[in-house]
Amino acid sequence: MNKIMLLLLCLMLFVPGVQAADQTAAPPPLAAQNVPSPGVDLWNEIRGRDGTDTGQIRTQVQGVDTGVLINKQGQDWREYRMEKLIPNAAIVLGLVALAIIVFRLVRGKIPIRAGRSDHKIKRFSTLQRYVHWTTAILFVALAITGMVLMFGRHIVIPVFGAEIGGTLTYLFKRIHDFAGPAFAVSLVVLVITFMKGNMPKLLDLKWLAKGGGLFGDKHVSAECYNAGEKGWYWIAAIVGAFVVVSGLVLDFPNFEQGRNVMTWYHWIHSIAGVVIMSAAMGHIYMGTVAMEGAFEAMATGYCDANWAKEHHDLWYEEMKDQAESDGMSAARQKTV
Repeated sequence: MNKIMLLLLCLMLFVPGVQAADQTAAPPPLAAQNVPSPGVDLWNEIRGRDGTDTGQIRTQVQGVDTGVLINKQGQDWREYRMEKLIPNAAIVLGLVALAIIVFRLVRGKIPIRAGRSDHKIKRFSTLQRYVHWTTAILFVALAITGMVLMFGRHIVIPVFGAEIGGTLTYLFKRIHDFAGPAFAVSLVVLVITFMKGNMPKLLDLKWLAKGGGLFGDKHVSAECYNAGEKGWYWIAAIVGAFVVVSGLVLDFPNFEQGRNVMTWYHWIHSIAGVVIMSAAMGHIYMGTVAMEGAFEAMATGYCDANWAKEHHDLWYEEMKDQAESDGMSAARQKTV
């Protein structure tokens, strides 16, 4: 019995000793260790923290941005694009579309007040029409594909899924990349072709002051191109130049431009693209369904004489002899 009690007493003294030994031998938790990581200083230096530079490192490969391991500005640009640029672009384009709808509901379709006449006046040459429609088709292709690239993450992928949406976005990007240089050439030709008659004059201020006669029945004098058409011409020329130049920089990244330069041109391209698309929405609406007789001028090259008299009376006075002669020729053909 005494032996058993002695054995139990030895066990009671031995077990706490083992537990103490285990606790002494076990390493402290990882979070409690205060061991500096050898990569902390490296990554802090690369990311430009603690007063260091922009994260450039030495490399044997020489080229644009080859010495940049991490470009923090790229992340800043991505956040700005996703959080500010894209939402604001959607708001601007949406407001323009809403304004067109409201204008349609308030003003309705603008008719030829005197009705159609039997006389036609040649308004655009064949060359002007070809240049216009070539540029217009390329512009529409770039506008559609550009909106897909800008809003695709929020529209295309949720509707078609990631796999199909990604394929469509890639296809639209290829169309955008190849249509861009063609649009650059066509825009230059268009600006030169339509330069005559689009220079601003004092008469244009009077047209703008009267709202172009769109509201009410008050007549507003205009030459071959009114102030609204001239405004669209100069928006296409000036803003279009920003779109073209920035687009070419993004399209051909092999002219020694770095990532930060590409970021700035991406910003310019996006802003200018939204501006020119907003103006184009108004131009397309006014030139197609808003006004009776407007679309056929660019479609056929000829406009109705009464339409010309109501919207471009000063130009009509110069061209009315042609209208009368064309009408007489048409009458003779009918008689024969």
